[in-house]
Amino acid sequence: MRVLTLLLFSALLPLGAQAQWRLFTDLEEYFSVNFPGEPEIRVVDYHSEYGATLPAKVYSVTDGGSLHSVTVVDFTDAQSAYAELADRSDEANNASLWLYDQRASIAYAARNFRLRGGDVTFDAWHHIDLVEGHQMQITNPDNSRTYASIYLHDSRLYILEATVPEGSLPQGLFQASLNFLDDTGTKIRYRLFPDGSRLQLGETGPGP
Repeated sequence: MRVLTLLLFSALLPLGAQAQWRLFTDLEEYFSVNFPGEPEIRVVDYHSEYGATLPAKVYSVTDGGSLHSVTVVDFTDAQSAYAELADRSDEANNASLWLYDQRASIAYAARNFRLRGGDVTFDAWHHIDLVEGHQMQITNPDNSRTYASIYLHDSRLYILEATVPEGSLPQGLFQASLNFLDDTGTKIRYRLFPDGSRLQLGETGPGP
């Protein structure tokens, strides 16, 4: 069904637009995604909800009034980053801030999209290959549209954004093309269980 959706959406695009889309892969950050061109890559600081500064990369393609971007926030060394924070005696459990911040990072990123303003027309749980996340659609004050997707996988937060001018086609091709990769660059898929645990396909473990 996912492949069929992508093919149908691609068929709606002008021939010139189809030719620009390409699969971009970053093995260091364990993902691939379709971009409408070669993305610019910037290394930035990401400021978390609880005040830590975490390393991040922003991959972006701008074309006229359109922006397609993926921000990858690296939480793998977060515990050390939080240990360097100034005293946070107002927090109930300062030692666990790094864990709280990571677990709540999807909700925090979604909140930041809402704070931009505009009319939020879709705001719901989502998943890619049973990696849980959140999707949003926002009509901005200038009537441009933002399509946002946020996922947390293997201590990395992935924030996708497509903002396009009024009247542009929906950006499902971009949102649905995200893949999570293992150390060999192979796409990862999971089985999801009611308690929220996951089992990577090909592994053995408990479950129905």
